[in-house]
Amino acid sequence: MSDFAKALRQIRETGEPHPALRPTLSERERAHLPGREGGRRPGEGLSIRDQLEFLRTRWARPSMQVQSAAAPAEILPPGEIESTRFGSHYVVQTVYPHDYFHGKVRLSRFSTADLVTLASLMREEAAVPPRERIVFLDTETTGMQGGSGMCPFLAGIGYFAGDEFHLLQYFVRDFDEEPSMLYSLGERLGRFDLVVTYNGAAFDLPLLETRFTLARLETPFPGMSHLDLLFTTRRLWRSGHGSCRLVALEREMLSFLRGADIPGSMIPQAYFDYVERRPSAALRGVFTHNLHDVVSLAALTVHACDRVTLEPAPLDDALDLFSLGRILENSRDWRRSVQLYEMALAGGLAEPIRKRALENLSIVYRRAGDHERSLEICVRLMAYPEFSMAGYEGAATYYERIRGDLENALRVVEEALSRATTQRVRKLLEARWDRLQQQVIRYD
Repeated sequence: MSDFAKALRQIRETGEPHPALRPTLSERERAHLPGREGGRRPGEGLSIRDQLEFLRTRWARPSMQVQSAAAPAEILPPGEIESTRFGSHYVVQTVYPHDYFHGKVRLSRFSTADLVTLASLMREEAAVPPRERIVFLDTETTGMQGGSGMCPFLAGIGYFAGDEFHLLQYFVRDFDEEPSMLYSLGERLGRFDLVVTYNGAAFDLPLLETRFTLARLETPFPGMSHLDLLFTTRRLWRSGHGSCRLVALEREMLSFLRGADIPGSMIPQAYFDYVERRPSAALRGVFTHNLHDVVSLAALTVHACDRVTLEPAPLDDALDLFSLGRILENSRDWRRSVQLYEMALAGGLAEPIRKRALENLSIVYRRAGDHERSLEICVRLMAYPEFSMAGYEGAATYYERIRGDLENALRVVEEALSRATTQRVRKLLEARWDRLQQQVIRYD
């Protein structure tokens, strides 16, 4: 069934405006829509006959891709038209040599970075693939709020081939090129096992999955692991850098300052101007913006790996040291986790994070087999004005399992019961007390 036939059936069956009336109307078409009133969406209020007439002329209109493909050199960066069985789209390729520095980070450092640390940075447990199977992804879209009607008109992906960083930008010159672009993008992404994004869990990946589905194309993401650097940077650098925006992180962590760029808020309008045959040099800024985003993802990944693997400096922020200690604890690196927690506490970590660091430290010492040091931390926690379940639990476990001193274990649990602040904690402590009592009776 043709697109026009599908639209005809939808309008006849539902009486609702067809989606094709909304995203791609030119200013001239909007001005001549019958029945259009101020504040009303394009197509809203049209009769079925008017909608059908518009769709008939819309599909009969010559594609705008001829005009776009022949756009002056100052509008689109140098690239190539790529053809697929769904049509064609535009692709720009950029290659960064092995000696390229993005701010203070040399991109080729990725080839020697300890990628095992990526597993500790990911929210999901997954094996880290070889370097050549990792891809960096960022999209530019026709809106900022999400939604199934939003089009990803530019998708940038980057990957390492040897010491070089290759960046491909897939561009939709008009909305009818989206299926072709998605098909080519999906084919390329299918070569990788791990995708790295910035806020991709909430934005890029759900959007692309929706667009793949609407285009009746297989999405490449279900078989891929995902590293969202937004969560990674929040976990690694909790001291706060004023803003979690990628541009701010580039400046503060990578010492990278953007040059010819365009603010993200202006990107949708720059693309609409291009599609509506009002070409502007601003579109080049969109390509530059996307290029910077993708390269920064690679540089931030290198920087994050170094942050986890290199020895911390005493002058590092105490909160950042605590955050890194938690990541290393989760990856079962007890030695370095203890080192970082101790440095964070010595660095003047403020409450209530200081109490949490002590609780974590007591657990790590116990897991590392240093039970005496773990008990010392637990005793400090038991003396805290605020109740610490971890402190009492750790001390009771020490007396019961390490020393076999059930009487002291009972004493610790009884003191904890006198200070417990919630019913849930009381029930846990009561169950432990009953179990210890049964052991005492059995041994007597």
